[in-house]
Amino acid sequence: MGVRLVLVVALALGAGALALDMSGSAQRLAGTDHTAPISFVATLHAGQELCQPGMVLPGEVQSVQVLVGTYGPPVPELTDRFVEAGGRVLAAGRLPAGAKQGNVTIPISHVHGGSASGTLCIAVKGGKTTVLGGNAFTAGPASEQVAGVPRPGRITVVYLRPGRESWWRLLPTLSERFGLGKATFFGDWTLAAAALALLGVWIATARLLWRELS
Repeated sequence: MGVRLVLVVALALGAGALALDMSGSAQRLAGTDHTAPISFVATLHAGQELCQPGMVLPGEVQSVQVLVGTYGPPVPELTDRFVEAGGRVLAAGRLPAGAKQGNVTIPISHVHGGSASGTLCIAVKGGKTTVLGGNAFTAGPASEQVAGVPRPGRITVVYLRPGRESWWRLLPTLSERFGLGKATFFGDWTLAAAALALLGVWIATARLLWRELS
């Protein structure tokens, strides 16, 4: 009886941990520039601005997240703006000084709505030396520019939507993407089928343990 109780408690704790983890919420992702933050690739001094062409601004965006290093001091005031090819500013925002270095989120107000292509610019308004994370490669038409000078590499940019969401709310999206990149007969049902198969394995294992330990 004691062994059965332990098994029941273990299964209940496992189910509870899964439900708790799935219920955790985080900021909602709107998109990225698909650049891995491998190293610090841009150095900005007070008053300098980095501009990165070849960017896509999602329609439903509330903030921009970048990897910022200051070598200890608080992050200085940062501003961002998104400029289309014709020079019109589609979105802009400001983060007051005082944030901790690391992944820093800068608000951005997208007043024109809809997805747009153009250049994202981030300016440092104070402080001493500020570095931004991204991926270094040979300078070219798509590389970043600091104070108007082309530099090798691109910074990592993450766009965030308003609000927060849990894994439960993301299940439809996860289900759709889980079926991608596989044989043509796989589809949105693939994740549910895999989850049911795993549940079946757990049930069979529990029944076997129940019999063997009784």
